[in-house]
Amino acid sequence: MPIERKLTTIVFTDIAGFTELSAQDEENAFALIETQRSVLKPIVKGHGGQWLKEIGDGLLLSFPSSIQAVNCAIAIRDAVRTIDNLTLRIGIHQGDILQKDEDIFGDDVNIASRIQEYAPIDGIAISQKVEADISSHPKYQTKYIDQPKLKSVKQVIKIFSVSIQSIQPLH
Repeated sequence: MPIERKLTTIVFTDIAGFTELSAQDEENAFALIETQRSVLKPIVKGHGGQWLKEIGDGLLLSFPSSIQAVNCAIAIRDAVRTIDNLTLRIGIHQGDILQKDEDIFGDDVNIASRIQEYAPIDGIAISQKVEADISSHPKYQTKYIDQPKLKSVKQVIKIFSVSIQSIQPLH
């Protein structure tokens, strides 16, 4: 397959505390990775996402739109809330990437991985590009986190946290 350039929304996940869990109990840590895979793959597929790769305890996913990515991240967060030790940080960024087969490359992939580090435990962090895409949808609430200097990134990136609000019907 040739290299393809495209605009995509990139999602990175990371299991909070996984290094400590792995140091204490490798078998349970391995089982947690298996649980993550079996629980999350159908959610990603159901939201139109592509499961690109597992990087240790983290995941690299891509979506055709920011809305699909954010909705999937919220569904993932909700699905893992009852699973012991499967507490995720999720980072989402939209950008222009190179894709070959089932892998993606580029500065915007690196940005998504750096944004994930700013997500609260059991939370979702998004770039200003994603925030702009979802800002006109009232079910999402965003809160500015920071505009850090991201390691090895030249772009200036503002980071927001995202949550979903239940919308009350109008009477």
